[in-house]
Amino acid sequence: MSTTLLCVFIVAISLFAVFAVYALIPELFVHFFGIGSWKRHYSPGVTLTFDDGPDPRYTPKFLAVLAEQNVRACFFLVAEKAEKQPELVKSILDHGHTVGSHGYRHRHAWLMPPLKTWNLWNKAMEEMHRLTGQEPVYVRAPWGGVNLSLLFWCHFKGKKLISWSADGRDWHIERTPHRIVQRITHRTKEGTIILLHDSGGDKGAPENTLAALKPLVIEIQKELKLPLVPLQLPDWSLPRRIGFRVWEKWELFYARCKQITRIDERNIFRLGLTRYHGPDLFNENGELIASAGDMVGEIHLDNTRFRGLGTNIQKIGYNALKQARLSLPVLARYISLNPNYKDIKAFLGITLINRGVKGLGFNVTEYTNGNAGFIGFMQKIVYRVYNPSAKKDTEKLGTKPKVVWISKDALLEKYLTKKSSTQG
Repeated sequence: MSTTLLCVFIVAISLFAVFAVYALIPELFVHFFGIGSWKRHYSPGVTLTFDDGPDPRYTPKFLAVLAEQNVRACFFLVAEKAEKQPELVKSILDHGHTVGSHGYRHRHAWLMPPLKTWNLWNKAMEEMHRLTGQEPVYVRAPWGGVNLSLLFWCHFKGKKLISWSADGRDWHIERTPHRIVQRITHRTKEGTIILLHDSGGDKGAPENTLAALKPLVIEIQKELKLPLVPLQLPDWSLPRRIGFRVWEKWELFYARCKQITRIDERNIFRLGLTRYHGPDLFNENGELIASAGDMVGEIHLDNTRFRGLGTNIQKIGYNALKQARLSLPVLARYISLNPNYKDIKAFLGITLINRGVKGLGFNVTEYTNGNAGFIGFMQKIVYRVYNPSAKKDTEKLGTKPKVVWISKDALLEKYLTKKSSTQG
């Protein structure tokens, strides 16, 4: 009897070990450590994704709301459903959205052996290629469940496995639109990939998601001040992604400590207050507007907005000036309405990128503080982190930043009457 129990125990342990290697460990790496998948993106903003469609009852309604809000999302389609709704698949693409694969059937990876996993994902690709003319690059496993075979399949097929960093648990019918929005916004920040469903789940659950969609978009844009952007992933190695996230966390910590805030979801500037240390600043009429020890408004470039501005310093500088022209009217309006800046007479920034700012109405003054070299060094790191391809060009910026400043009166006079829109 004891020998029989021992054999049963050994078999059970062996089966568990095999299951752990095949399913549990891959799941741990993918969902908890983000290794083997993308839990976030690295573009400025937030991305919406939808699973389990297409669904003729709901998907057209989601497309209508997204079109109304001018938002592009990624729809992870179940191929077995998609082959029955080819016109709906075409409509998703015609609306400018990205199509990803959610497998051929909505089956959890833990329940599928290696060969079955491989074959079903191949079949999903074949069907999506037939419907759209190309294979999706982005894939998401049903329920997010993965196994070792799926990870190998993604690697050999060159697919990007997409996870998520915020969801509203919207597949449950008891999740009201308010609870969906609340749960997601509490977990949303720069780079978040949001999981929603335009089909599946409890009967009627997509109705709640549909009702939550417009309030969610407005909350993210107006309250969190984050843009909603299409799903785009850089060709970065894991160490590169880790390095970016470490730097990003440092910047968030610095912004909180200095109380530096965003203007809106697309403005290239952020704003704070600081104690001025530098030479006296005089306005256009020769009046003193700032001397050492005075409080001034401090303008910061929103570094995350540098992603995608260009591949060299010249292009980055040109696009930064272009974005500045769109952002300054909104900045001026924000300052005019914010009581924190009522008594502030000067606004300034310290930057290596200062060519062309005089055309925007700013003055340029030498930065004479002893930490100029350190600030210049840190700003070069920023440019290299957010635009690694421009690494060599940063040497052209020199080592010492300049003080770029404008009086409050001049800022409001020049920009307050202009159209307050960062959309152009």
